[in-house]
Amino acid sequence: MNSPLMQPPPQILQSKIIINLLKTEYPLIEQVARQDMCWRVTKTDNPNAEFDVYWNDIGIDSDKLQSLKPYQKTNHFPAMYQITRKTYLAKNLKRLQKLYPLDFDFFPRTWVLPNEVNELRAFAAAKPKKQKNSPVKKLQ
Repeated sequence: MNSPLMQPPPQILQSKIIINLLKTEYPLIEQVARQDMCWRVTKTDNPNAEFDVYWNDIGIDSDKLQSLKPYQKTNHFPAMYQITRKTYLAKNLKRLQKLYPLDFDFFPRTWVLPNEVNELRAFAAAKPKKQKNSPVKKLQ
């Protein structure tokens, strides 16, 4: 961090936040935590270990989440896959769109394949065929 604008606030530097990287395989996370954020790093599975942030590359199970103390934070939340996997996101958005059509009109028409392949085929068949126009005119 070369620029003073890039420095964390003094209270963060003084507090030395502890991040638990036991479930992280990416070296970049540790590098940023140590060098850019000036945090202390631990990699422990001891349930009594002190840390402020629990970083996990995949979702966190409910047992681990329940064992966190009120001040401890994690980078995931339960059932996060419901919005991070495309199929679940599409299903959830479509469900909300049925309930609140005016509020959920911001995403394109979506089909979850292979379950909705017939709906997709019907939609494609009902659409008029586009003319293939070339932007370049042929010289005569």
